[in-house]
Amino acid sequence: MDQRHQEYIEYYRARLKKYEGNPMYPHSEKAERAMLDAIETAKDLNEFKERMFAENLNVKVAIALVKDQETARLKHFQSMEETVRADGPRKILEALQGMEERNMSDVMDLTSESSRISDQNRIDIAVDLLVDHFWYDFTAMENVEVNERAEVPSKWKAEHKAAAEADRREGAKLWQEIDMPAAKQWDPNWKMDYSLLSQSRHRRKLPFSDATLKRRIEDHKKYRGI
Repeated sequence: MDQRHQEYIEYYRARLKKYEGNPMYPHSEKAERAMLDAIETAKDLNEFKERMFAENLNVKVAIALVKDQETARLKHFQSMEETVRADGPRKILEALQGMEERNMSDVMDLTSESSRISDQNRIDIAVDLLVDHFWYDFTAMENVEVNERAEVPSKWKAEHKAAAEADRREGAKLWQEIDMPAAKQWDPNWKMDYSLLSQSRHRRKLPFSDATLKRRIEDHKKYRGI
């Protein structure tokens, strides 16, 4: 065995140690072990190269790593009830299954498809987070509430009422001229969906009762002219 062959063996042994015994990387450990076995049992590097391509070992290693990583991400997002974020790893895993069934031989296909799915998932996440307009507006809604409900001398009531109405007009104007056009750049069909606020990923950001949430939703509709 020449020196270069031995160095490659040491290299693949080091790669295996990254995943060996790690419960998060079972597929990577198996794939890296097969790669190491191939080079350890080959009589020379040419034989190893032939065996690697014949058995598709390099692609199996790439698939295994992506599978382990996306499985971990999926498990984490599901545990947090982050359903939109979980769509990314779930769809990548589904694509991987199809690639394995087709016995894919080009790692670039894996890279391209994973990137495409991840890019779309980032857009989906951004669209999902547009509902955060609701709590971004809390300070403005509280200002309106103070002006409408504060107990003040009669001579100031008209001034407070006018201030609340002006704030509402400005909120509705910004919604139509700024916020909605910006949102539709992400999704042309987007509209405010208050039902999302009851889903875990958004509800945990709102530390108050359901009754208060219901009231605040109505306040927000009035403030934004929805």
